Amino acid sequence: MKACRLRDPGPCCNPGNLPMGLRLFRPTPAKGRQKNLVPEKIYSRTNYGRATMKKKLFVLLLAILMVPTALLADSVLDKARGLAVVKSLFPAQVKLVGAKDLGDIYELVMQQQQGGKHIYYATKDGAYLIAGANLINKDKVNLTRVRQAEIDRVDVSTLPLQEALTIKKGNGAKKLIMFADIECPFCRRAYDWLKTKDNYTLYVFFYPLNIHPRSYAKTVGILCANDRLATLDRAMAGQDTGDAKCSAGSELLAREKAVGDRVGVDGTPLFITDSGARIVGLQIPQLESYLK
Repeated sequence: MKACRLRDPGPCCNPGNLPMGLRLFRPTPAKGRQKNLVPEKIYSRTNYGRATMKKKLFVLLLAILMVPTALLADSVLDKARGLAVVKSLFPAQVKLVGAKDLGDIYELVMQQQQGGKHIYYATKDGAYLIAGANLINKDKVNLTRVRQAEIDRVDVSTLPLQEALTIKKGNGAKKLIMFADIECPFCRRAYDWLKTKDNYTLYVFFYPLNIHPRSYAKTVGILCANDRLATLDRAMAGQDTGDAKCSAGSELLAREKAVGDRVGVDGTPLFITDSGARIVGLQIPQLESYLK
């Protein structure tokens, strides 16, 4: 079936802009009194009165309203996946997980198996990929930055906060989630700085990085300790923690790392606010603004 797609659902739309799979049919007399339905272009009014045209326009509007937004979005995603530049430049471990039609170009949201999501742009003919660009509109709004914040936002309700190491300061009003590597110097500085603040609840998920080979064993030791908070304090201060071992600690760390993978942790520290916004790295001004 020939497919047409709607771009502007206004009174001036033409047949080339109709939704995927949508056609108009008109009754045409056949032999005797029998009538068959045959395709007709929307602008054809030959031998038809206003009542017939109103009826066709009503049917068209009803059909347009019945096309789910998700189907249109899937259609854009399928078209973006078929672009030559996407097929040739991105390896198999990088997935196209979102696409938007911006008029002359597509916005592409790419995600690695481990890591965050990144925005690219591609021309609709599939000839060019635009990487590392900032799309700015006439009102001087950085649309790329706005969209990056949207796609990076985390649904906090899906995080297993009950499994995180919880530290409450003061009334614990502000919720702050931290993904940390205990051998990361920036994590240690952030942890020390947070001790000077009040009225927040910190949820610590451990995410040992491969560049710190001792981090995994030390983290398991924290999770196996009788007093996890005190052991964490010693570890963040660079002191010996004893590196205790237990299957429960190893299993918990595996679950916490899986949470980090799902969130897209690609460096530490990573903070997530109660609204799901990310603060990447040791960004004292941003943390200060959030906690005040």
